[in-house]
Amino acid sequence: MNKLEDVSSEMRDLKKKFDKLIEPHRPALWQYCRMITRSPWDAEDLVQDTLLKAYSALPRIFQPVIPKSYLFRIATNTWLNLQRKQQRIILEEQTEESYEDVDPFSIREAIEKLVIYLSPKQRAVILLFDVFQFQGSEVAEMIGSTEGSVKALLHRARKKLKELGQEELPLPSPSSPKQESVSANGPVIQAYIDAFNRRDPDTIAGLLDENAINDIVHTSFEYGKETIRNHSLEGWANDPMPMKAVYQQLWDKPAVVVMTKKDGKDAVYSLIELELDAGVIVNKRTYYFCPDLLEAAAEELKVPVHKNGYIY
Repeated sequence: MNKLEDVSSEMRDLKKKFDKLIEPHRPALWQYCRMITRSPWDAEDLVQDTLLKAYSALPRIFQPVIPKSYLFRIATNTWLNLQRKQQRIILEEQTEESYEDVDPFSIREAIEKLVIYLSPKQRAVILLFDVFQFQGSEVAEMIGSTEGSVKALLHRARKKLKELGQEELPLPSPSSPKQESVSANGPVIQAYIDAFNRRDPDTIAGLLDENAINDIVHTSFEYGKETIRNHSLEGWANDPMPMKAVYQQLWDKPAVVVMTKKDGKDAVYSLIELELDAGVIVNKRTYYFCPDLLEAAAEELKVPVHKNGYIY
């Protein structure tokens, strides 16, 4: 092996250790990301970005870190930076205010429903304080601010939520999942679904671009049609687990939902996202080691879920 492959092998071993250490905090991290982004798909992307950054930054940290605070800080800053890039940040008023008590428990039930009406920083602060129970000093560190500024943000957010909770507000209604005709969405998707349900790896490989990327989310990447065919597709073709693929609009996004059997009932097993260009598949993302997303999908589809865990 060359030197990069040596490093890659060593990093995989360390990654397993990292995954084990942070696994207890994954459900709370995913819930936070879902609440702050308001999208299961975006939540999964934010969790993935957070974990990659958290792992890659460790060699540059020379002080003890608390795993949960460390992960939430990276998730918060990653999301706020994205909002800034998209020019959605609303500058907070820098006025002195008294922090008269606003009972957080009286508005707790409204938080998840009403955070849509808060600015990005207010949304992050109130979720970190009132839902995930971090201290003021921890939240200040997470968003790169002073504890006084964080208290002012929290006060304004609580006050606004309390006012909003007394109003009749139009809230976006969640769209119902729709199983659509695959043929209406292109012959390549139709061919993929048919080949999947025949358990035909060669036909699926034939639908891939020569330089296609297969992202098994949170776990591994494969580059190129030949590598994908000889590894993940080969393993899938020989997997005795019953699987059936259906095309589904899930949270306003097309997806291939892979179902299996659990106690005699159809159950969500994994999700697959396909990106096409010039009639071939150039990117394939498989959400298998994503139990929080799969559980949310099963809830949306009103079926059970087959949980695969976070890691091999």
